Amino acid sequence: MPHTQYQLAGNAPQLYERKTVHTLVRPLAELMCAHISLQAGDRVLDAACGTGIVTRVAVQRYDDLGHVVGVDLNAGMLDVACANTPATPVPIAWRQGDVCALPFPSGRFEVVWCQQGLPFVPDLGAALRDIRRVLVPGGRLAFTVFSESPAYDAALADALARHVRADADTSCLSRSTWREGTTLRQLVEDAGFGAVEMRVIEVMRRMPASAASIVEGMARAPYAREVAAVEEAVRQAVGQELSAALHAYGDGDEVVIPHRSHLVHAQVA
Repeated sequence: MPHTQYQLAGNAPQLYERKTVHTLVRPLAELMCAHISLQAGDRVLDAACGTGIVTRVAVQRYDDLGHVVGVDLNAGMLDVACANTPATPVPIAWRQGDVCALPFPSGRFEVVWCQQGLPFVPDLGAALRDIRRVLVPGGRLAFTVFSESPAYDAALADALARHVRADADTSCLSRSTWREGTTLRQLVEDAGFGAVEMRVIEVMRRMPASAASIVEGMARAPYAREVAAVEEAVRQAVGQELSAALHAYGDGDEVVIPHRSHLVHAQVA
C-alpha cells in the first residue's frame, strides 16, 4: 500500500522549490554529486526525488548518462520537477511511486541516488531492499540523511510541542531519524549491499531570521497543516520564540546554521 505520511498540500511544493531548494537542497545536491561517480550510459533512478534538484545538478555534470527517472510519492513535487526539467541530452522522466514498492522491474538501473528522502519512508529496510532489487548486479547506491538534528529543527520542535500539540514535534524531527551511523550502516548491509562507505558532509544554510520568515517557512513543511489549524497569534508566537532561540547563529538579518549529513555509498553485494 502506498505510503502517505509525507505529503505537501496546496502551493507548498512551489514554496519548497523557491525557498528550501535555494538555501539548502541545491547546495547539498551539489556536494552529493561531487562525490558520485557516474559512467557514460548509466541508467539512474532518483528515488524520492522531490522537485528534482539532484537530477538537475547531476545532468549538468554528466551529459552522457543513459537516462534518469525521478520517482516520488507526492504528485505536487513531481509537477514542480516536470516544470523545471532542464534542457539536456540526457532523457529525463518523472513518475509517481512509493520507494518501498518501486514501479520498475528488477535490474532496471545501474545507479540509485536519494537525497534526504529515506527518513520519510515507513520502513527503511524495505525501501533499501527494493532499491537493491531494481539495481543491476554491482549496481551502486548513494544517499544522504541528516547525521544530527539541525539547531533550527530542534528549536522549532520545542516551540511546536508547546504551542501546537504535545507530539507536533515528531514531523519536525523526522528527517534526522537515521542520524546514528552504526545502525544506518547495518540496515544498508542487511539489505544486501556491500562496500559501504560513509562520510559526513556539511552545508551552511543561510536563512532569514525574522519571525515572519519562520512562519512562512512552516507553510512549506510536512507539518504545515497542523500549523495552519492554529490561530495566527500562536503561529507568530512560535516564530518569535524560534527567532530568539537562534540568536547565537545570527549574521545580520539572517542566521547561518550548519546542516550535517551522512553521505552513504554502497554497491550491490
